[in-house]
Amino acid sequence: MSEEAAATISAFDFYLPLPYRVVILINAGILFWHLNLLTCRNFKIGVLNVLKVSPQELTLSRLIDRSRKCLVNITLSNICNYSIYYFFASNGFELTLIDWLPLFGILTTFFILLHDKSSFESQRLLQTMKRVIKGDIDISMRNNDILLTDTFTSYNKVLVDFLVYVSALVLGMSTLPSGANLSKELSKTHLQLYNIDLLLANFPSLLRFRQCLKEYNQSGRQNIRHLLNAIKYSTAFLPTISMILFKAGYLKTRNLWVFFTFINSSYSLYWDITNDWNFGFFLKFLSDKPNVKLLRNKLLYSKEAYVLAIIIDFQLRFIWVYGLVFVDPSSPSPSTAAKFFTTMFATEMGTFVLECLEIFRRWVWVFLKIETEYVIMSSVSDFIELQSFD
Repeated sequence: MSEEAAATISAFDFYLPLPYRVVILINAGILFWHLNLLTCRNFKIGVLNVLKVSPQELTLSRLIDRSRKCLVNITLSNICNYSIYYFFASNGFELTLIDWLPLFGILTTFFILLHDKSSFESQRLLQTMKRVIKGDIDISMRNNDILLTDTFTSYNKVLVDFLVYVSALVLGMSTLPSGANLSKELSKTHLQLYNIDLLLANFPSLLRFRQCLKEYNQSGRQNIRHLLNAIKYSTAFLPTISMILFKAGYLKTRNLWVFFTFINSSYSLYWDITNDWNFGFFLKFLSDKPNVKLLRNKLLYSKEAYVLAIIIDFQLRFIWVYGLVFVDPSSPSPSTAAKFFTTMFATEMGTFVLECLEIFRRWVWVFLKIETEYVIMSSVSDFIELQSFD
């Protein structure tokens, strides 16, 4: 990149423009799922049992092989796609069609995942996506649907970035650096009109909220846990409402946003640890029962892994607190920590890092969620019935 170009656009925005961040994060999710499958195989965790897949329909070996092939093909495709962009951008060429490259890469990714109609894996994924995008849930394959929808909630900011990119394409805006005079990073202002970006970020939580209410109704309104879970997802809407009111001038400070965000983070952390992972961590301190364990009786990973997972979940659920503590735009001489967290919370590079961290947190959550569900299923008959790992 030339010196003139460097003065026009930051190195980060040149080498990793917003549309390609979306491509990378989708690719990362596929990589993480493959690692989940490998870990389940190594620890003899029946992931297919959890997903309600019979050995006649699919074996774990075949699923891992299919996952590996998809991962390799998608990664190679995206590398080639990015290389074309980089060649044109670094050499000062200007071509409108280049703006469409990331969209082509995203469509190619989903084509590779879903195109094979003879593949059980592709058809299961396609059917699941069709259900969850409407907020529906198949009770007979509950874990299958929940894993995908909850993962989608961690991609909420990636969804907004994708819609920023696609809407810019539709409006005829330049979405990638190109030409001799490189444009600035793709602006998000057109999607911030009427707070559309904030509302869209809540769409995945709305889907999960609807699923919980549907489960509650299907239980004859007897299973209060589904209602409490729905309330948990509804708390994700409160920070959005308070931020909209703050931007509109109805609130003078962000104190209400801080309060609602704290409620959402605390409720979500409690639910992760107590319900999704079935740990007695909070119950140990909230109840007077002496026999409650910090974790649980049956563990398939090492204890250190569970403790680390809890720490990661806590830190990343409350990472927004660092922005409140350290970021002070009015400070004349900010500390090193303040500079670091200002970069984290006030720049596009920081936004990308936060998106990566949230997807990493979800990856950790999926590890323990699958393991927990398998332990629960196995405990019904007091022994672990291992699936075929051929």
